[in-house]
Amino acid sequence: MDKKPSHISCENVCTFGSGEKLILRTLFYVSALLGAYGIAKTSLVLAVAYVAYALISYFMLMRHTVCSRCPHLFVADDCLFVPASLVKNFVIPKKGALSTGELLIVLFAVLGTAGIPIYWLAADTTLLVIYLALNAGFTLGLVGRICKKCQVEVCPMNRNPLFKGQKG
Repeated sequence: MDKKPSHISCENVCTFGSGEKLILRTLFYVSALLGAYGIAKTSLVLAVAYVAYALISYFMLMRHTVCSRCPHLFVADDCLFVPASLVKNFVIPKKGALSTGELLIVLFAVLGTAGIPIYWLAADTTLLVIYLALNAGFTLGLVGRICKKCQVEVCPMNRNPLFKGQKG
């Protein structure tokens, strides 16, 4: 019997604990807001553009890439970043490996949202250090804990031993 859960017939899909959700959501959203604040100190228009970029890129990420293939969302009715009931309103289930375009969406969403504010935050060392600490905490929590139990087979960051060496 195949031990690897599939997108359609997952019987034992884990959920995320409320503490995991609280910590990672807080780190993610506070860092994005701090980034927007750092940009707004120079230009409110650019800060609004950054927030729009973050929202649109993560909407695209959720709708078209990893989240659309997530058994946590579609089987366990759980989401690490946003309440599952909200996500299910705009994410349509998909199967299969991520395309090159979908991988680019992930790359631009993650690196753009995290990287863009650094230019403006560099002018304020305290804000920059706090921002980098929030992002480091988020990354360590995600990669060090969440990615080890993730059941999204096609996620480029998946570190679950059930999926070692397998591509969607």
